[in-house]
Amino acid sequence: MKYCVSATWKTALLCLSVTLALSGCEWEFGTIDEDEEGKLTLELADAPVDDLTEVNITVTGVEVKPSDEDALVFTFDEPETYDLLELQNGKTAKLLSNEDVPAESYEWIRLNLSSESGAHYVVGEDGGRYSLAIPSGAQSGLQVNAGFSIDEDDEIELTLDFDVRKSVVNANSTLANYLLRPVLRLVINDEVGSIAGTVDESTVIAVECDNAQDYAGLVYVYEGVDISPDDLGSGTEPVVAVPVVTDEEDPGTYRYEASLLSEGNYTVSYSCDIDNNDVDEAIEFVETESVEVEAGEEAEINFN
Repeated sequence: MKYCVSATWKTALLCLSVTLALSGCEWEFGTIDEDEEGKLTLELADAPVDDLTEVNITVTGVEVKPSDEDALVFTFDEPETYDLLELQNGKTAKLLSNEDVPAESYEWIRLNLSSESGAHYVVGEDGGRYSLAIPSGAQSGLQVNAGFSIDEDDEIELTLDFDVRKSVVNANSTLANYLLRPVLRLVINDEVGSIAGTVDESTVIAVECDNAQDYAGLVYVYEGVDISPDDLGSGTEPVVAVPVVTDEEDPGTYRYEASLLSEGNYTVSYSCDIDNNDVDEAIEFVETESVEVEAGEEAEINFN
């Protein structure tokens, strides 16, 4: 196993890329006919959350389940801890890289998690470290049921998109401070696009936000055209709600990016109200636009 820094994503931040070769992990399955195999690359990404600065999970390996065979098990040499909040705006961590796998259909992918005490935790805005419980995580890991196929000599790149904003809730329990109820989806990298743009500082941010330095709002993305926007926890939940942040290279500009969106039509809206993902609440939205997302393309929607 080796660690490498990649600067191939559109964000200016660097990501931790974990590259696994067969010599760097324990591989269990059996013998693969080299004439009937493909290549699998798996990455991990995240949708953001506001009141935490870190959400850390510790992964011991990955399982991939062919339709008619036992699962392939890739076990890491050492458990790897990932801060999911570093994996935003198109930035990912590589879990598997160009692995030889049977050319056939697959049913699910699972992240196997560490059962060690303190292996999973969050860090709050106050700098405090708090416990994170994952129900049945040590036994069943984090699994996403999503079918995909690999053809002979095919090379497929997938991303396991982890929506922390919808997944992490305050546990209010003596057992743990926070609870992880995973919301996961699996996407094929060359079949997704993105939506990005700006929110005007003087005509939108200044009017809608009490203190944009602390919180500049969210852009909500819904599947379909002309959807009436609603909050997290409502009956019309967005596919994703992404933060509006100050551009590091241009501090006077506020930007957002919603990545890993499947091809199709979407409705996009903006709000600077605080959104509690545990309850259905009334928040005010500013502007609503419809947009089409194409694979490999970035659609632009600006709020002025």
